[in-house]
Amino acid sequence: MLGQFTGLLGIGAILSTAYIFSTNRSRVSFQYLVRAFILQIAFCLFVLKTSVGKVTFEYCASGVSALQDFAGAGAEFVFGRLADPSGPWQFVFAIKVAALIIFFSALMSLLFHLGIIQVVVSGIACVIRPLLGTSGSETLCAVANSVLGQTEAPLLIKNYIASMTDSQVMLVMVSGMATVSGSILAVYATLGVSVPHLLTASVMSIPASILISKILMPETVESDGQVDHVAKATTTNVIDAISTGTTDGLGLALNVLAMLIAFMSLIAMANFLMAKLTGLLIGTPYTFEKLLGYMFSVVARLIGIPGSESLLAGNALGQKVIINELVGYTSLVKAGLSERSVIIMTYALCGFANFLSIGIQVGGIGSLVPSKRQLLTKLGLRAMLGGTLANLLNAAVVSLFI
Repeated sequence: MLGQFTGLLGIGAILSTAYIFSTNRSRVSFQYLVRAFILQIAFCLFVLKTSVGKVTFEYCASGVSALQDFAGAGAEFVFGRLADPSGPWQFVFAIKVAALIIFFSALMSLLFHLGIIQVVVSGIACVIRPLLGTSGSETLCAVANSVLGQTEAPLLIKNYIASMTDSQVMLVMVSGMATVSGSILAVYATLGVSVPHLLTASVMSIPASILISKILMPETVESDGQVDHVAKATTTNVIDAISTGTTDGLGLALNVLAMLIAFMSLIAMANFLMAKLTGLLIGTPYTFEKLLGYMFSVVARLIGIPGSESLLAGNALGQKVIINELVGYTSLVKAGLSERSVIIMTYALCGFANFLSIGIQVGGIGSLVPSKRQLLTKLGLRAMLGGTLANLLNAAVVSLFI
């Protein structure tokens, strides 16, 4: 009961933090936010407490897994054994990620040429706009991010991004930060993380990212529906569509890989300098993630983690923000926390919100729509905050029901 009460405090603190950092508090629509919060709880109960919910989302995840297998077939043809994770080279990140982005870009270009993407966007607009007040395109991206990656999901709406408002771009970024891809979920599962809870966290992040995003950057422009217009394909035929998508995907993949190399290298250098500096000043070297671990121990308490386990949980959260969630999950499974704390932390870590993702989104989405690159760099840190708050909100909500 005490842990559940703490979760309520955590929910209040998370929403208050988002409100404090809001760009325009007077424009926050509390009516829509309440609806998003209710939808988040409903998703939690549906997936966590019903067999129908679990089966439904597992079926969606299996479909994404099939797409990844198709991309793997192309990668294996080109790279041979380098694309086989069971081989001596194991998982080669650049090959797997590049193959998936290129294949998915070609597929989305084909579906857009056939008019299928436009129908989906219009359908979601009709359902979601009255409920949460968001456009069909930004909502489709938020939904897609729950099973696709933060670079693949924007491909679904790449023809709509240029006409999006700042608030709508913010939701695209936050939903990418607050979710993880289906392929990465499989990696977490191999570490021993609970698959049902990973799936639940993924679907709960849809309304959570909308809620937090629209607090941090509420809409200030009256929507005229332009972002949901039925965009027309510019490709002449199916072959042209596939070729165009493939070329766009190649550029996207190269941008993503380049950003990863640059940001990971800079973070390693920053950690080295921080350790040297703290070693000289206080005699004990501290990296950025260790310092954040102490800070996040307070956050861990607020989402329902007992005080005796808060420092270990805070370390995992700090590693997730500075490096990535895979490192955070690796620490989690080795930390020896109680079952309840492990479940809560599964939700808190289940998102791409870290410094590397800023580079990935700027490189990925920016290559799709160069006119938005400056906006993406401006919103990067705020989007990372939004994704982190959305994940923590999921954890706090779940702590009320376990």
